[in-house]
Amino acid sequence: MSTLRLVLAAAVILMLPSVGAAQQSSTKENQQGAIVLGPSAPGNTLADRKTVLPTTEELIKRGPKVAVNIAAEEMGMVRLPQRVTTGLTTLEFTASGTMAEMGADGKWSDYRVTKLISGMDFVIPACRMEMELVGPGIRKQREIRVAAGKQAWNEEKPGIDGTPMPDTAAVERERLIWLIPQGAMWAAMLAGDKAVLSNEGGRLAISYSIDDEPVKVLLNAQLQPERIEMQAHSSTYGNTVFAASYMGYKDYEGYLVPFPTRMTYKAGGRTILDLDIKSQISNPYVIFPRPSTMRSETAVKPR
Repeated sequence: MSTLRLVLAAAVILMLPSVGAAQQSSTKENQQGAIVLGPSAPGNTLADRKTVLPTTEELIKRGPKVAVNIAAEEMGMVRLPQRVTTGLTTLEFTASGTMAEMGADGKWSDYRVTKLISGMDFVIPACRMEMELVGPGIRKQREIRVAAGKQAWNEEKPGIDGTPMPDTAAVERERLIWLIPQGAMWAAMLAGDKAVLSNEGGRLAISYSIDDEPVKVLLNAQLQPERIEMQAHSSTYGNTVFAASYMGYKDYEGYLVPFPTRMTYKAGGRTILDLDIKSQISNPYVIFPRPSTMRSETAVKPR
């Protein structure tokens, strides 16, 4: 027994340097000029992480690729010593709040969202919104709205009994993917050198386009998306500006993937979603099986 205790004690001592290194919170450049931010070890919380972030002017001088990469790392999207930028490919969150929609007749309907489960894949891209809604004259109704690639459908249960929807619904639904903080940063990384950086009141703003629709992401002092604007042509709202605001970032899982506790979406100044976030999961297993009643579609390239 005493021998076993000595072995365990030695193992603990050997582990201490690596644990200490993982908890260091410095920002520096390695010999190749890559930006290194720490820590990135699962188990730490945002409160434990005290990195010294570059100023907005420093980020602008370093150019869009480096600046976006640093901001993406602060959002938990750059992982491992190899600095993999595609480590976060799916995301899911649950929420409750309110929703407003414009119908085909131009009239608005307001709902209370008692439960929302939203899952998305940034690569396909694809999304599923499972909602329980209460509205005027409606005690409670359940809707599951899905889009993947260029197609959209509704489901009776997640992944089951899909009913095809117009292709325009896919564009409308997938737009929400790129208005999510991690989705906006994913798109910014794909934009590469085409992204444009600017200083707005001391905050870094990143501008780029998705399918020829201009997007601007304004970051807060912690390099987290605070406001995202997208100028779009919507089949529902016409030519309008979609604006998403995010508040109260929290590390829900302890994996250094901050996600807001409150989000608000507006279309042309009208609030269409106002949500309190209950939970968030990084890289969940989410699939989007196409209903057999829908036409086949060739593989969709990531945007």
